[in-house]
Amino acid sequence: MPKLPPLNSLRYFLSAAQTLSFKVAAEQLFVTQAAISQHIKTLELHLGVQLFNRGTRQVSLTEEGKRFLPHIQAGFEHFNKGVALLSEDANPDVLNVTVVESLSTRWLVPRLQFFQEQHPEIRVRLEPCNTLRDFSGTDIDLAIRFGKGNYLGLESRFLLNDRYVLVCHPSLIEPDLTPQKLCKLPLLEESGPVTGEAWQVFLTRNNLQENSFKKILEVDDSTVTIIDAALAGQGFAVLRYNLIYQQIQRGQLMPLFEFSHPSAYSYYLVAPSHHFKKPKVQLFEKWLIEALQEIN
Repeated sequence: MPKLPPLNSLRYFLSAAQTLSFKVAAEQLFVTQAAISQHIKTLELHLGVQLFNRGTRQVSLTEEGKRFLPHIQAGFEHFNKGVALLSEDANPDVLNVTVVESLSTRWLVPRLQFFQEQHPEIRVRLEPCNTLRDFSGTDIDLAIRFGKGNYLGLESRFLLNDRYVLVCHPSLIEPDLTPQKLCKLPLLEESGPVTGEAWQVFLTRNNLQENSFKKILEVDDSTVTIIDAALAGQGFAVLRYNLIYQQIQRGQLMPLFEFSHPSAYSYYLVAPSHHFKKPKVQLFEKWLIEALQEIN
């Protein structure tokens, strides 16, 4: 297969051939007339033919140039169609979102009705999942992730920070409860590095030993289970504020000792960059950002 000439040379040839003017082609492409002339000379050397007849004030295509032009026009039309395909949406009325399970269950699902009221033409399909799905070969439009935003080959848009608080059911609180007496209460623990870091900060701050506490429930990567157990009065737990702020406001869970520790992770919208050009994704992103403002 012969080596293709530089793409820029082909682009400059196309503009000059369509306008029959190196000057106008230069203006269209925001380059100098000398650059147009040089690139076309390079192209002619590469092909071994003369493409233009150069006059004093105008140029015209040679027979070789005339035969060459329709193929270059077709090539760039195909390029443009290929680029446009990335922005097209085969299902503009269905929005497929993969989202971390805790945010899906505790926050997003109860509020989706408000998005549907604003945009009844769009049907949302949720896939609760704690791992980032591969977008290629799937119909996933968007992901909501809890992490650091560094997802290779994908665009991440910041949504919300979070923090950890210590909470329990009101029925477990005694008037003289102190951090030192907290070991009398059962511990509910989500095993994970981020939650564990917050718990260790609390222990260090209050000069407490972890082996002093009675752990009655430990789950791996399931914040929802721990929240349900805390709401049932089974013990105290370190939990993300954004997932339980309504339960705190309603008095269903009580924060303990004003403990708060910022999370190393945040919430992000994640997708290939061209997905953010889809109208349905733009509408959902706008609604989501406005809805998240209720969290203090």
